[in-house]
Amino acid sequence: MRYKLSTDYLTNCLVPHYLSGRRFILWVQSLVWPLQTLNDRFCEFAREKRIEAAMTSQVLYFEWFLNRRFGRWLQDPSRRITISEGASAGVDLYFEGTQYARPFTVWFEDEELSGMEEEQPRHMYLNAEDKIQRQVSFTVCVPAVTLPDEEFVHMLSHVVDTYRLAGRTYLIRIENKDTNRER
Repeated sequence: MRYKLSTDYLTNCLVPHYLSGRRFILWVQSLVWPLQTLNDRFCEFAREKRIEAAMTSQVLYFEWFLNRRFGRWLQDPSRRITISEGASAGVDLYFEGTQYARPFTVWFEDEELSGMEEEQPRHMYLNAEDKIQRQVSFTVCVPAVTLPDEEFVHMLSHVVDTYRLAGRTYLIRIENKDTNRER
């Protein structure tokens, strides 16, 4: 890494040849050891900041980042934090240029339903009604955690607020430890 400082090597190179001796070199290296530990902490800090600077709000990278940052507080390490997009509330009333451009069937009030599963009736909404119905843009689903839920939600919401797109709303759901229910 670019900030790596090898204090042992520098001590060996910078000690004058007339003062060389194994004991003296080890003594100087022991004096410089706090500088080495400080450099190790700085390298870790620089690595974390580089990852944070490269972070975007793309779902794939954001899930990886959340699992990297908060994975140590999950009860089951095999479970992962996931992000799910808000589901469509129905079919847009104006079909041209809609986000979910699929053909749909208009059904009468008491018509008998037959056919494929995807042709089941769905309510029709205007775009504004769809946003009111949906309430949140995405949901962060978290498995059971070892920390108190309130503390974990504050930590997670700080990171999500930092990297989410402006105008997008979210909801954090943590599985309950006892009942495996989402809150």
